[in-house]
Amino acid sequence: MRRVLVALLMVASTIGLAVAPAAADAGSSKIVLSFDFSDNSSPPAVSSGVFNIMVDVLPEATRGIVRMVAIAPSDANVTNLVCRFQSIEKSRVACAFNFTASGTWTIRAQYATDTSSPVSAVSVTNIRVGY
Repeated sequence: MRRVLVALLMVASTIGLAVAPAAADAGSSKIVLSFDFSDNSSPPAVSSGVFNIMVDVLPEATRGIVRMVAIAPSDANVTNLVCRFQSIEKSRVACAFNFTASGTWTIRAQYATDTSSPVSAVSVTNIRVGY
């Protein structure tokens, strides 16, 4: 698993992603959230419409739920976007966001073991939105 994490960090650093995988104790193992964009040839950006954001959950076969929140740029005068808690499927969760304002949005992924448990891992990245 360490090799996978190191490889993910190396890929993220070479393409300029502002990804900060997070780990937190969940029982006896650590949970790591890592953003996964469909086009890794450039930093994440969207010009208009819906954009899918995926989060990989490590170690594989981790059970639980993940919620994503897209925090709007402070000067955009629009509300944040929330993708409700979803069950992890094949170590991945995906959310489709329809960004309504230009600027840099902060995407926050939050992991919990279930809806009654507190969030125990968080990962944050930024995405550039332009119209």
